[in-house]
Amino acid sequence: METYRYLHRFPMILILVGLVGVNSQFLIDPQSAEVTQGADHGLECVVNRTYLAGYYFVAWTKDSEVFSARNQIDKVALENINGEDPEDRYTITKIDQGNTGTYKLIIDSVKGVDSGNYQCVICQHPSTSYVCTAITDFKSSVATFNVLYTPSVPEYPECNGLDSSATVSIGTQVEVTCVSEIGDPKVQLQWNKDGVPLLSTVTEREENNRLYLIYTFTAELSHTGMVLSCSSTSSHFTSYSESCSFNALNVVDMPVVATTSRAAEYEEESQTTPVSDYSSDSCASAINKSIKCLQIFGKYLDGN
Repeated sequence: METYRYLHRFPMILILVGLVGVNSQFLIDPQSAEVTQGADHGLECVVNRTYLAGYYFVAWTKDSEVFSARNQIDKVALENINGEDPEDRYTITKIDQGNTGTYKLIIDSVKGVDSGNYQCVICQHPSTSYVCTAITDFKSSVATFNVLYTPSVPEYPECNGLDSSATVSIGTQVEVTCVSEIGDPKVQLQWNKDGVPLLSTVTEREENNRLYLIYTFTAELSHTGMVLSCSSTSSHFTSYSESCSFNALNVVDMPVVATTSRAAEYEEESQTTPVSDYSSDSCASAINKSIKCLQIFGKYLDGN
């Protein structure tokens, strides 16, 4: 009964003890956030410095990979995580005050590659350097950082499948592909024929943070002059609108002449057939056949 009276008089002591017991190493955890591309953003954690005695330091991780030591950014590690050079957009400020240390990660001009799960951790290091040899069990909560962004311009969208002449033979199965970074939220790609959206015979797939929209058709003479273009828009960024296109399609009415190389056949024959087996009659016959083929092909060209 006496114990209850004592505890009843000091309820705040119970609350504070409970909080410290949950996570006494990190007094303030980094907070999750959603930011639009181009803005600057900071993530902050406050650490109880008594846990840094000896060979320990505070590091930042992204998606469980360490990319800093104390207040220094490991640009090589961060480039491996992001897949591109972080340049000088990442910095860390460190302020020590009594038994607390404040570590603030600042990301300038945020981009889509900056999205991820960030966390403050306490690392063990050797006596000669600040290299994280092991992440301890002392970690902050995970902060999910999400960047809303549009694909890079002018790299995307990109139209593939036809060369600059845009010339194809009649009856050819043509496949054109529109490629873009996915964006966040995902952009909408649209194939257009002479400015009119194509709502059928298109397929979409995603792979390695890229969005692919594929359109297939069989070339007809009526397609001559047709202009194919691909547009990219975003439901969130209403001012974003980009496109790519091909030159006007040129469908030609001529057969596709299949040619095969005889080099490999001649090489194989030369290895298995003695030179003496080649008679003058057989050589003359082959030459006459070749001349006849050329004459026929020449008449075809004259008639077209």
